[in-house]
Amino acid sequence: MTFYPMTVHRMNALVCRRAQSLLLLAAALLLPLGAQAQPTTSPPDAPSRAAAEAPRTAYLVRSADMLPVVLMSARTSLTGEADGFAAAAADVVVVGPAVKGLVTGGPHAAALTKSLDAGVRVVACGLAMEKTGVAEGDLLDGIDTAPNGFHELFRLEAKGYVTLQL
Repeated sequence: MTFYPMTVHRMNALVCRRAQSLLLLAAALLLPLGAQAQPTTSPPDAPSRAAAEAPRTAYLVRSADMLPVVLMSARTSLTGEADGFAAAAADVVVVGPAVKGLVTGGPHAAALTKSLDAGVRVVACGLAMEKTGVAEGDLLDGIDTAPNGFHELFRLEAKGYVTLQL
C-alpha cells in the first residue's frame, strides 16, 4: 500500500468543502422551522388596550407663576378643550412657595375654582404649607392636602399616572 501525503493546501480545501456541506445541510433542516415561527408581540400598528384608554396625568408645580397655566392645561385635558389630547384624570400637586397661591381670595382663586369644578384634583403639600405658614383652613374649598407633595407625586406615578414637573 502506498501512502501519498496530502498537502496542506489540499487538506484545507477538503475541510472547507466539508464545512460548506455541513452548513448547507443545517440550513436546509432549519429553514422549515423558521417559517413556522410566530411573533411574540403584536404588530406595532395594532393598538394596545392601554393606548386606547386616556392617560391619567399629574403635574408637580413649584412656582406660583406656573399655577394658572398648569390649571388651564389640566382642566382643558378633562373637558375636551385640549387640542387633540384628553386625560382620564388630572391632578395638580403644589409644593414649595406655590402653596401660597392656593388660599381663599388669592390671585388664582378663580382659576382654581374653575379647575376644581371641571374635575381637576388639586393637592397642597403639607410640608410646604407648614414652612410658608399656610393653614389648612386658609385653602380654597375643594383642595386636598398630602403630608409630602413629592411622595404624593411618587404615589401617583406608581398608580400609572403620567407626570410633569414644573
